[in-house]
Amino acid sequence: EEMKIGIFGGTFNPPHKGHLRLIETFADKLELDKVLVIPDKRPVHKICEDLALDSDRAELCHRTFTGKNYEVSTMEIDRDTDSYMIFTVNEILSKYKDAQLFLIIGSDMFLSFHKWYKYREIMKKCALCVMSREDEDTVKALRSYAFSTLHIYMPSNEANGIIISPSSPLEISSTEIRQKISAGEDVSDVLTKEAYEFIKERGMYGYAKK
Repeated sequence: EEMKIGIFGGTFNPPHKGHLRLIETFADKLELDKVLVIPDKRPVHKICEDLALDSDRAELCHRTFTGKNYEVSTMEIDRDTDSYMIFTVNEILSKYKDAQLFLIIGSDMFLSFHKWYKYREIMKKCALCVMSREDEDTVKALRSYAFSTLHIYMPSNEANGIIISPSSPLEISSTEIRQKISAGEDVSDVLTKEAYEFIKERGMYGYAKK
C-alpha cells in the first residue's frame, strides 16, 4: 500500500500549539503514515524582520512536533538556493517514490496559493489540505476561491484534490507570541514546555532572563 505523507512547511518563528492542532487534525482525518514538518529557509512569501536563526527554528520544531509519526526535516534550510515548495515536493517524491502527498496549509495561505511558484505543478502532485474555521461563510469563501482562482470546482468540502476541514483552529499567531515574549508576558499556554524552555535558555525573541 502506498504511503500517505503530509507536508507541513512554515516559518515556525516560533512553532506553537496552533500548528500542532493543524497537523493533528489532518494526520487523524486522513490516517497519514508520516507528517514531514519543514521549516523554511528564507520565506519567499513573507518578509520577516525578526526571523530567528534557521538552526534555532529547527530545534524549536523538534521540541514541538514530537508525535511518533512527525518528522522534522531540514531539507529546505540545507538548500543553497531560495526555497520553493515545488522543489521540496519533488525531493520528497524522489525519496518516497509511490507516496501520496498531502500539503497541509492554513486558510490564509490557501487564499494566496495562486501566487506560489509553480502552484499548478504542486496541485498535480499533492492534495491540498486546508484548515478552515467552522462558520459557513469562511468555508464558502474557500470553495469559491478554489473555483474562481484555481479553476477547481468544489461541490463539497472534499473534491478534486482539495480537502477543506472545518474545525476549530487555535487562533494563535507567531507574531503575537514574539510580541508577548519581548513584553515579558507568559506564553506557556500556547507553546510546548520544551520549546518554551529553549526560547528562554537562548534568550530568543527578546526574552529577558530574570
